[in-house]
Formats: sequence, structure tokens, C-alpha cells
Amino acid sequence: MVLSSQVYSESQVVADGLAIELLETLDLTYQIVPDYDDTESVVAGWDGDEFQYFVAFSKLPPGWLDAEVWIAGFTRDINAASERNSLEVLGRGSFKSSGGYDLSYIEITFIPKGELEPQYQLVHYITDHKSSYLAFATPTSESDEAKLRSEVISILKTSHSPASNITPLVRKNEDRYLGLWIGDYEDSQNRNVEVIFELKNDLTFARKEVIAGEKEAVYTGVWSISKNTLSWTYLYGKPTSQESKSSEINTITSFNGDTLVLIFEDKKIEVVMQRAK
Repeated sequence: MVLSSQVYSESQVVADGLAIELLETLDLTYQIVPDYDDTESVVAGWDGDEFQYFVAFSKLPPGWLDAEVWIAGFTRDINAASERNSLEVLGRGSFKSSGGYDLSYIEITFIPKGELEPQYQLVHYITDHKSSYLAFATPTSESDEAKLRSEVISILKTSHSPASNITPLVRKNEDRYLGLWIGDYEDSQNRNVEVIFELKNDLTFARKEVIAGEKEAVYTGVWSISKNTLSWTYLYGKPTSQESKSSEINTITSFNGDTLVLIFEDKKIEVVMQRAK
């Protein structure tokens, strides 16, 4: 396939330091697929209204610069996690992208332990010999595997370093929760407690709790999100000291952008927080 004959619709950053082109010749979107991960976007392949496959990207830790070593380890791990003798290598190959990246791929089927149905996976290792990335292509319908392979290779042949005029759309998990949040709950003494906190983009927070409209407690520190958990690390508190309140874990039971429902584990209560406009 001659890349110069293809028409590009837009460049898309898919991992830190890696971009691809969303080809106009293919029916592609870059979006969140909740059944796979509700925090990270993937490249989704379509045939009209039929969702056919998705490609998820990740960056490997520093030092992983040998494709054969990584692929050998990957197949060994998949084989160990599969039913005996179920792993089948359908194909392997390598090519170079228009942006100078070297790509190696392996195409396999396997039956995970405890299951009956085989699974198909097309995995690409992508490197510029400074950093390395993985692209996992997974079918979501009974689409032709040869078509999936052809389309994914066409997409990955456009791999390149992001240009300065490309706006990265890869977002930290925490980015969705940035802003000022307000909520309240009733404590064990039947007093109303108003909770106000601001989650900032440098991953620090300012938090205030007002009991019965009078007594106040203020805190600052750092925060993070991991799956359905909001973690607080307190660096300063008044009147509560850092020693007596050093950290806290909240469980996120619901989030739709404007409403955040938390379980305060230390108090065993549910609090509904609304994003301030």
C-alpha cells in the first residue's frame, strides 16, 4: 500500500510520544469504550453501525527496546494463562511506518484457562529505538480477521512522533474530576456537614468541611484516582493535624461528569457531590 495515496483526516496522539493518523479511507473513531475501559480512549473500527474492533495503545517502561525479547515473553505468559496446547500463532511480521517507527506483530488465538471459547488477539510492538509502545487489536464482532489485520496495519503504518501543532487528547484519569465539588451528609450526631473540595490539575486539593454551618475544618494535600478509588494524602489540616489525619480512601460508586457519588470509608456513609458551575 502506498501511503502517499491515502487521505488523512486527522492526527491523533494515542500514547505519550506516539501519534497515528485516523484514515479517511477507514471508518474510525477515537473514543472511550466502557466495556473495555471507562477512562482511556481507544481507536475503534466500524462498518456503519457495527462496532468491529478496537486498538488500545500503551507505552512500555524504559529499557524495553527489543521486539523479539518482548514478544517471546508475551507468548510465554499467554501460554501459561491458557488451556494446555490452545495457543496457536497464526502469523508474525514486521514493517516500518511512514514516521520511521519499526513495528513487529504477532497474531494469535488461545483459550484462557477455565474458558471454552478461543480468543483472537493481534499485538503490535512499536519502537523508534528510544521508546517502545504496544498496540492490542481486539475484535468485537464476527468480522473477518484478515480484514481486521489489514486495517490495523494500515493504521499503524502511519505511526509517527507528535508534531507541535497536534493537541494531545490522551488524558490522565484524574483530568475528568478536576474542578470544585460541593455536597453534604448527616453525621452520627444528626448534624449537617457540608463538604467542599477543589481538585486541581497539579494533583493538589483544597478541602473544607462545615459542621452545622459553624464549625470548620480545612485541609490541603495531594490526590489521585485509581479505577473506582479516590485517594487523599493530607499535608495540612486545621484543626485536624497531619498526624491524626494523614490519608483517606473514598470509593467512587457513580460519576457522570457533573455528579460524583463517594463512599467515605472512615464514616461508612455515601455522599453525593455536585460539580460547581
